[in-house]
Amino acid sequence: MSLAAATREAVRNRPALYDALRAGIVNYTAAADSLDLDGDREAIATALRRFATELDETASTGADGRSIAVRLHSDLESLDTDALVAVDGAAISRPTAGSHGDAEMAIDAPTAVHVTGEVDARLLASTLDRIRIAEVSVGAAGVTDGSMVIVVARRDGPTVVQLVEATAESV
Repeated sequence: MSLAAATREAVRNRPALYDALRAGIVNYTAAADSLDLDGDREAIATALRRFATELDETASTGADGRSIAVRLHSDLESLDTDALVAVDGAAISRPTAGSHGDAEMAIDAPTAVHVTGEVDARLLASTLDRIRIAEVSVGAAGVTDGSMVIVVARRDGPTVVQLVEATAESV
């Protein structure tokens, strides 16, 4: 494997460095020193610069924003069918008529931020990063073809809606 290929592989195994390269905020020499690669430091730094240029060219195609629709579903309960999201046998869904419990009035009741349209794992990951920085706790999250769901406490729903919309404009 060439040094350039090894450098790209090492970067792909370090998401923070990958994102920093895409954003153009890397000290290439310091990044080269941080990678556990056999080779000349300047050659690794050059490989990082070239990789960053390639990433910058592919990143510019998504800067126009995405076409999405975002809805809040605050009337959630744990169910086994028609789930908005299910993980390891636990499912969260909108309840059927007449099955609302007292939990829907609680401020910490689960709320689903349901996003449809041009969604993918990259949008989910970027949104979850912003949610983490905002110190919002996520109960569940998932993405599938054309749909993304993030479950948070009801009081955090509006914040997450804003974060999703802002992320969709920049990713």
